[in-house]
Amino acid sequence: MKSLVKSLKKAGKEYAEVRKFVVNAKAGWVEVLKIARDSEVEKQLNRREMAYMSAEELRSLSDKSLGALRLAVADNETLRDALRASEDTAHPERKVLFYVAVYTHLRERIRHDIIRTDDPVEAIEEMEVELARLTEELAQREKRLAISSESVANIIRKTIQREQNRIRMLNQGLQNISFGQVKGVRLNVTIRESHAKLLSGLAEQADQHQDLFGNNRLTFSEAMAKLFQRLNMHIDMGQRSPQTMGEELLDYRNYLELGIEVNRGTDGWLRAESGALSTGEAIGTGQAILLMVVQSWEEESRRLRGKDVVPCRLLFLDEAARLDAKSISTLFELCHRLDMQLLIAAPENISPEQGTTYKLVRKIFNDREHVHVVGLRGFGELKDTPEIAEALEAASEI
Repeated sequence: MKSLVKSLKKAGKEYAEVRKFVVNAKAGWVEVLKIARDSEVEKQLNRREMAYMSAEELRSLSDKSLGALRLAVADNETLRDALRASEDTAHPERKVLFYVAVYTHLRERIRHDIIRTDDPVEAIEEMEVELARLTEELAQREKRLAISSESVANIIRKTIQREQNRIRMLNQGLQNISFGQVKGVRLNVTIRESHAKLLSGLAEQADQHQDLFGNNRLTFSEAMAKLFQRLNMHIDMGQRSPQTMGEELLDYRNYLELGIEVNRGTDGWLRAESGALSTGEAIGTGQAILLMVVQSWEEESRRLRGKDVVPCRLLFLDEAARLDAKSISTLFELCHRLDMQLLIAAPENISPEQGTTYKLVRKIFNDREHVHVVGLRGFGELKDTPEIAEALEAASEI
């Protein structure tokens, strides 16, 4: 009797534990069904083949899937948090919540213009088929539109020649500019020797490099980069990839080397370097080139629009106190000759021989701040001009 009572108590304890497990499992199953129905994924979760799999097989399948998804959702904070919550063994229904989160994330990003289903799994399969079709179509179009290396060389040369002609037109306007000791400014453009070799190799020696341009594993840009390395073995390419370097070689601007020269009378033409020019002459040289560029834009706009364009040649210079009086005088001379208006700002009082200097002083009167504007034209006394009156009125409003 004692042995049977002991066995009965043991069996009753095991029964209570098993019943508690079954009750919790049923409650979890009911919650899973509710989640699946509310999220409209019941059809995707209720798969017939999984009904015949053991618990170990299902657990192994789940672990493999979670392992693959862990890398896929590493950059998405929401999905990453849902994955972390699903790893709690005490709440297996959270795995379903993670599935729903991934399912919803994919469904929201389906391209409905090319995919006809709302099921992400089916959509991925259709997208793989569509990707293969588009890849094949792209390869066929690239083959039809492929151009020869000789055509590329001719296009780059024509583009360079067109830009050289535009620079010659700029030089015609720059030769008439003079200020300070500068009697003229010009731009000098040359083709880099290494890039000239590349153009020659593309146009005249294309048959010798068919191992590059006839290789289907290399893009045209990569083939150009490797040809450049072959013709200029002494140049260090650094850490740039062939694709990146090839794209740079397709840009005509990288073939040109631009220099600025100034004519200083008896010294002849010199390179516009920091040691050869004063500060005012260096700034003036840059302004002269800028003006010629703006003027060419104006002429191009007149040609395209067929009407006159009123130029607005207003230049701004900040921290002018860093320049000496001679440099500022040189800038004023340039602006006067080229019909340009120069507006400079300086924390110190600068009194040029030409133009008007305005001095702004902040004062507090009756707990209110006022800005007093005082104007000085040239080196004369303050004159009561309409411009000063308007400035004072604006200052009083401030």
